[in-house]
Amino acid sequence: MKTRFILKSTLCLFILSMAMVSCKKDDNPPDPADFQSLSFDTEAVMDKLPNGLTNSSDEYAQSCVDMVESALDMSGFIDQMDVPSNATRVSKKASSDTWSWTWSDGAQTYTFYWTYSEDNSKHYWTMEIQFGGGTKYPYIEAWEYKDGSGGQVIYNFNWAAAYYGEEDYIDLFWTYNWSVDSSGNYEFSMTYDSSELDYDYYLEYYVVVNDDGSGSVDYYISDQHYYHMEWDASGAGSWTWYLGDGTLTGTWDAA
Repeated sequence: MKTRFILKSTLCLFILSMAMVSCKKDDNPPDPADFQSLSFDTEAVMDKLPNGLTNSSDEYAQSCVDMVESALDMSGFIDQMDVPSNATRVSKKASSDTWSWTWSDGAQTYTFYWTYSEDNSKHYWTMEIQFGGGTKYPYIEAWEYKDGSGGQVIYNFNWAAAYYGEEDYIDLFWTYNWSVDSSGNYEFSMTYDSSELDYDYYLEYYVVVNDDGSGSVDYYISDQHYYHMEWDASGAGSWTWYLGDGTLTGTWDAA
């Protein structure tokens, strides 16, 4: 099995550029009434974490908060789903609505296609990216229950495989899933993975944030359980670090 490596810096810079361009607005953007946005709010979930955890100076408590933030941080991808002021509608049907816009870095022109649709229970979003007049590639796919009880965002790197000619990006995905029950308890996962059987996934986070502020984090690298952390409603917690020949454990107090 081959192991994935973390994204190259040039690709990360490209992603950040796309986020900045897609979020750019002016005083006369397309009518917001034309668009449906994800209702998921990362900050609302982070606000559930107890001050005793977020204000702790303990290095493991701080790592715990960082992992929760990483698992929840879909903002870079969600922001790219914002339709910018220069977008034009290219298709409007009873079942869906598609808009497009372009951006150039001076060497290449990129066209984005944003489509929204819905059924009785879910909202759906898709984005595609096109280089010049070439093939369109999947870019972002997302869905959310209309009652806000769960959803998914998938960032697809096949466009990067085509653009950079890198096999490591073929069928590679960043996938975010979340659900919330009627009591306000959240469950999340973030997976950096591939559908190619020749590759191990790079990493995974699994997070629980309960309505009372308690929760847990599990972190996996290359199919191996690496960390488990949990904390109570006061922010006091414990950690387990899984090693090849055993474990290390410890605790922290609420701040």
